[in-house]
Amino acid sequence: MIIRKLFHHAGALTALCVLTCSPSGNVHAQDDGATEFLNQMGEAIAGLDEFIVTGDGYTDDRLDAGQIIEHSMDVTMRVSRPGGAMRITNIDSEGTKEIYYGDGDLTVFNTTGNFYAQRNMPEGIDAAAEFAVNELGIDAPMLDFVFNDVADHFLEDAESVDYFGLSLFRGKTYHQIGIRYPEIDVQVWIAAEGEPLPGKLAISSKWEAGSPRSIFFFSWDTSPDFDRSGFAFEPPEGSARIAFEFDVDQ
Repeated sequence: MIIRKLFHHAGALTALCVLTCSPSGNVHAQDDGATEFLNQMGEAIAGLDEFIVTGDGYTDDRLDAGQIIEHSMDVTMRVSRPGGAMRITNIDSEGTKEIYYGDGDLTVFNTTGNFYAQRNMPEGIDAAAEFAVNELGIDAPMLDFVFNDVADHFLEDAESVDYFGLSLFRGKTYHQIGIRYPEIDVQVWIAAEGEPLPGKLAISSKWEAGSPRSIFFFSWDTSPDFDRSGFAFEPPEGSARIAFEFDVDQ
């Protein structure tokens, strides 16, 4: 699962506690249905030829003095499976970071230094996503929703999978699923009405000091009107092309 591999790159991740933090006292984990809801989510995502996911994320960061502060970001992911194309845009206070995949090429772009790197990857979107995480260490939890076998990625190496009942946020009802891994705990909220797509994702470190967390909220457009040029990377004026570190070593 990419989220598990990414967590230590994210700095630290965030949770909200608004007015009252006590409903968990009445929540009891049940195994019934949890895996099935994850499978339904995976099948729904695999059945989409094209989609756009927009999200806002909130991540904790622990300062040297021990104080935990919150960072926020806006993320957009565009995927076209028939076109073999993907684009992920992450915008925060430091700038914009983007991942492009199209025409068999993977491009990573960062506005902070105005640089980009490219590599030919004809194997497809799934392989490009795996490469971005495993080889480049890119932090983009949305990548977990790119794959044709999303549920398998969430269940890989899971120690337990539990169902915590229905949860209401932002005016919609979701099934709340908890997944435990050796290093982190993950929660995913899957829509209880309409298409079973994820609306929220939370990641918690189990052993890092302060138990930093992150929360991401998602909105799905399953019938986008894509401008095909939106998947094509055009180097901005003055940008520099660099090599991936391992490419330099070869």
